[in-house]
Amino acid sequence: MDEQLKQLIEAACKHPKGSVQWRIAMHRLLIKLQKLPGIKKSNHPYYLEALNQTWEWVSGNICIKFVPRSESLEKSLVNWINGYLYWRIKDLYLAKTQKPLSLDAAIGNNEEYISLLENLSATNLKTPTLNGLDGYIENLQQERIQNIALALEDYIQQDPKKRLSCCYPNDYPHCNCQFLAEKRYLQDPADTFRVLAQKLNIPHAKLTNHWYGKCKPLLQKAAKDLGYQPELEQ
Repeated sequence: MDEQLKQLIEAACKHPKGSVQWRIAMHRLLIKLQKLPGIKKSNHPYYLEALNQTWEWVSGNICIKFVPRSESLEKSLVNWINGYLYWRIKDLYLAKTQKPLSLDAAIGNNEEYISLLENLSATNLKTPTLNGLDGYIENLQQERIQNIALALEDYIQQDPKKRLSCCYPNDYPHCNCQFLAEKRYLQDPADTFRVLAQKLNIPHAKLTNHWYGKCKPLLQKAAKDLGYQPELEQ
């Protein structure tokens, strides 16, 4: 287990944070971490919200802040994650059980009076629109869509059955669906069809016909197989 965790951490940390490669590697690491038997479980009302915050924090800090504290990498990770989770539950409990502040409550001394409402406006902070079960369901839906998106990115890059790379117009093998999907969906900013036509020396109409007639249906099917129902946006 320690060796597996070490490899997954190294795979994630060698890529720039936020890149496609980093997101795919971090997704795999988080899946492994979430299955560790020592991760704290609780029926506390704020546990799920705290857990979600914890995984978000882990993804952003494991490469820069995590330091093993014992010979067991697994044990060190579990202790590190549980420590943060404990304080997030406590913070959420304190924040949600304190007496609510009035939007006109004063912040600061008399010389520098500012209301909470003005402070929210000045800092562009948004008050939550969902809470409780509704908020939790929304978080699950967002997480599910994100996971499917990451899985689809992985599918495009790996092309396990070569369905994408082997689908191309006659005499234009480089204009295959894998290449086009990488340039259209994984690259930031994405290449336009005009740019791609110039790069591949293929007529613009032939390229777009191939994309909409062959490539996009393949990607839509892959997304559906991964659990995503709506069609991909153009």
